[in-house]
Amino acid sequence: MAVCTYLVEELHLDVDTTDNSEALLSRGADVDSFSYCGTPLHAAVIGKHDAAVKILLDHHADCNKAMSIHYTPMIAALHVRSLKCVKLLIKAGADVKGVGQLTPLIVAANEGLTDFYKCLLDTGADPDVRDDGGHLPIEIAAHNNRRKDVEILFPVTSRIPYVHDWSVDGILAYVKSVPKEENDPLYKMDPAYLKSEGSKAYKRKDYVSAVNFYSMAIKLDPSDVILHSNKSLCWINLGDGDKALLDAEFCRMMQPDWPKACYRQGAAHMLLKNYEKACDAFLAGLKLDPTNVEIEKALREACNSLKISLGTKRVS
Repeated sequence: MAVCTYLVEELHLDVDTTDNSEALLSRGADVDSFSYCGTPLHAAVIGKHDAAVKILLDHHADCNKAMSIHYTPMIAALHVRSLKCVKLLIKAGADVKGVGQLTPLIVAANEGLTDFYKCLLDTGADPDVRDDGGHLPIEIAAHNNRRKDVEILFPVTSRIPYVHDWSVDGILAYVKSVPKEENDPLYKMDPAYLKSEGSKAYKRKDYVSAVNFYSMAIKLDPSDVILHSNKSLCWINLGDGDKALLDAEFCRMMQPDWPKACYRQGAAHMLLKNYEKACDAFLAGLKLDPTNVEIEKALREACNSLKISLGTKRVS
């Protein structure tokens, strides 16, 4: 096992890795190597191991390296609500502006991370970037009736033309006056209903509709790993290995001890014909659940495919 992979697994097992981190890094471990849960820095942040985060950053870990397009260590730190990790990342030069429409400030607004705003804003977070639904952080805070958050964001947010009374009370009143379904039809839906509709669509093999339902549910409840798992399975049935892997890796990163997350990741790698990584994922799943016949069968198939692939390469 690679020394850096060993470090990542220890971090996810929630053990004290301070001494081990120093030792492994001194032995030449790649501080930015990728595993099923991102880089060692991702793993340290998700585990809220502040000391390990500092050690990795002191060894020049890339604080902006993203997993699954936008999932940087900063976004991970916000999701696990670790202000200490956020501050350590900022000190190391982490980008607080974010990638695309999932910015640290939007995550903070969605999660109600009132105590996080100041350090983000002080280091350049842009309060005028909208999420994929077209909402500013201040509007998200107002939608969730978080007055203190609105008060913090108000002085730094550019005036919104359609809010006629430009004040904290005016913003809160505007949001209350506009039916939520006019802002975003999703707000009138229950994530459980959307998940149920997605499952119905999947059963009738309407995988495109299922993906749409699961995607809408994820917008309302992004931390539900089952939604990501279901969506990954739909992408597998649609033959899109890259998108299937994206959701599978999110599942495994957020819930590394879940055998199904390993199975989804392995299936996505099989679709991409990356048989070695498929074997690794299935083997990890089987270690977590040794009696799982489905994973055991998938591992055998992956190993056979790997042997055939290696044999073909030798012949050619």
